[in-house]
Amino acid sequence: MELPTLKIYGLTGAPGCGKSTVLKLFSELGRYTLDADFLCASIHNTPGGVFHDRLRERWGNSVLNHDGTTKKQKIAEIVFSDPSELKWLEGELYPAMTEQAKLFFAKLPEDSVAIFEIPLLFERNWNIGLTGTIAVWSPLPIQMKRLNERGWSPEESARRCTAQFSADKKLELADYGIINDDSMDKLKQQCIILNNVFSRG
Repeated sequence: MELPTLKIYGLTGAPGCGKSTVLKLFSELGRYTLDADFLCASIHNTPGGVFHDRLRERWGNSVLNHDGTTKKQKIAEIVFSDPSELKWLEGELYPAMTEQAKLFFAKLPEDSVAIFEIPLLFERNWNIGLTGTIAVWSPLPIQMKRLNERGWSPEESARRCTAQFSADKKLELADYGIINDDSMDKLKQQCIILNNVFSRG
């Protein structure tokens, strides 16, 4: 599927860096936004398809609720303790998520700009015709503080963070960087600057 006139910027960052906050700010600036985690949740929460059949074959009924939706915490325990299981799950999820994303973008007006939040953008080389990439960066102590405020244990935070590239690495790989180590006003100003760049480019 070709999207010749649509500009899509992939937004990423390590856990606790503020990706979702930045995505919301771009939405408030009038940009179309999409969240890969939303697509993932939609697939997990829509029972009765091939995806859930494959989960049952792989891990048994213990990973499914009575209504057929997935027990995401149970699955997280499996995949974040075994890289081979995470790789298998991603192999099932990413094709379905790619199709949903393409359907979303195909409905947008021509010559518009969209921001697509993809936590594992660089790790999985998930490129569906992106115009450019943005990384949100925060220093590690601030990352850990935010993750603790989410209720994550230090062990869970460490496990999630080591499952993907560091904030430094993502910033190095991205076309654009947003530094989230200070106030919300500073964060908004950076989003406004990038938003203006995207309008011109």
